[in-house]
Amino acid sequence: MNKTNAVFIIDDDPIYQFSFGAILKLINPEVQTTVFSNGEEALDHCKSVIATGKACPKLIFLDLNMPVMDGWNFLDELILFNEDVLHKTKVYIVSSSVHEEDTQKAKNYPLIQDYLVKPVKREVLQSILEETLRKAS
Repeated sequence: MNKTNAVFIIDDDPIYQFSFGAILKLINPEVQTTVFSNGEEALDHCKSVIATGKACPKLIFLDLNMPVMDGWNFLDELILFNEDVLHKTKVYIVSSSVHEEDTQKAKNYPLIQDYLVKPVKREVLQSILEETLRKAS
């Protein structure tokens, strides 16, 4: 997998997973998405990737409200990783929550680049992909 094009989609809604991934592929066919239904699956995958000496993906789109491990718990665990494997990782919260407490809490996590409310416009995703993939190459 070309790590500069790797994107994680962490969301428990299968329809949203599919449509979001399809839009990313339309914007940039080089994007390689990996989908997880909760934070625990994604965290376990990150740990196994790191164990092989590789870094986490450059881009993570993270839902907040999921079963097993929600987005906040995922972030709490992710920030415990060695900075060398996270130094280029950018996390975007993608949530239907418009609660002020969630947007304020997101500001406490340096990995979070922005808080996006569903549905996310294609132009916004295109800008994020262009910016992230340009810096990663």
